[in-house]
Amino acid sequence: MTARDTVAEAVVTGVGTVAAPAGTALDEPWFDYRARLGPRGYKYLPDACQYLLAAAKDALTRSGAESAGPAGSGGTSGPAGSAGSAGSAGSVGSAGAAGDGPAALAGCAEERRAAVVGTNSAVAALHADITEVVRAGGINRLSPMLTPFFSVNLVASRLSTEHRLKGFNTTVTSPRVAGLEALHVAARELGAGRGDLVLAGVTEAFDPGHGTAAAEAGSVVLVLRPPADAVRPGGALVRTTLRFVPPAALAHESGRRRAGREVREALEALAAPGRAPELIRVVTDGSAVASAVEAAVRDWSARRVPLSVEAVGARAGALAPMERVAHDLRDGAAGPRTVVAVAGEGNVAFVSVDPYGTA
Repeated sequence: MTARDTVAEAVVTGVGTVAAPAGTALDEPWFDYRARLGPRGYKYLPDACQYLLAAAKDALTRSGAESAGPAGSGGTSGPAGSAGSAGSAGSVGSAGAAGDGPAALAGCAEERRAAVVGTNSAVAALHADITEVVRAGGINRLSPMLTPFFSVNLVASRLSTEHRLKGFNTTVTSPRVAGLEALHVAARELGAGRGDLVLAGVTEAFDPGHGTAAAEAGSVVLVLRPPADAVRPGGALVRTTLRFVPPAALAHESGRRRAGREVREALEALAAPGRAPELIRVVTDGSAVASAVEAAVRDWSARRVPLSVEAVGARAGALAPMERVAHDLRDGAAGPRTVVAVAGEGNVAFVSVDPYGTA
């Protein structure tokens, strides 16, 4: 049983989302990069990279206007909000005169800007295409435009190039929780003084080898600033922590007891003093680990915090939990809300969103 005791904190000033309209077949074209990014320079990027750039652009567009309006006035899209046009953006503040990308980054040195991106399937389709092309015609048939993206790290690197993020650039790929883990890594680094602004989030593209797992496609990006920054109207404080529950440990009573204790301690640590969450959402995959975590959350929350369990099943991506976080950021909640994401492999991530929190 591995515990990561650190609770990391950061201030959110903007959120952008890209999501397919409800009912869209994810293996069919649905995203227009020309409308969201521009006609040149993006055509040959992998889908997940296009989604990430569009979500980041929207988050930055609104980050400069975090005090201009009430939460959620920036719009909604897809599962993270109400059904709407493909990839419309949401934010914790409405757009304003200072809300374009360069203005949002103004005053922040390039060396103090960074990116942390989570993904499970960003380049899965590209890997499948590379395999097919090599088998059919040999390595010389590979596209020099797309092939470099066989390395998943280049998806986040393209984001850094786009916005001159010259600080750290990190990609995390933990199953199902990679997006929430990206928030944790980003918040931890901000708290340690290693940056002044981080674009953190998740991006996924359709995985042709998803099998019985549900495919995902889209992106969520948050603009994070150090926890010492004031939470302005329409903004929020996020608190995060991680745990790992080895599936094999659950075969023994002692392992189950320890898993429950770790989950309860994580929730206790995450709750700000005097500000218990008004809602906890557990996003599970139906695994034994998920059942153990759900039981521990129920035990901790009994008679004091409403609990919602969303059994999303096995998924080829880490998008679903981040969509819940984006929803909570825009929902105008009166108090903290917590999202717990669980993977059958043992990864557990906790994120609390507090619209009026102070670090």
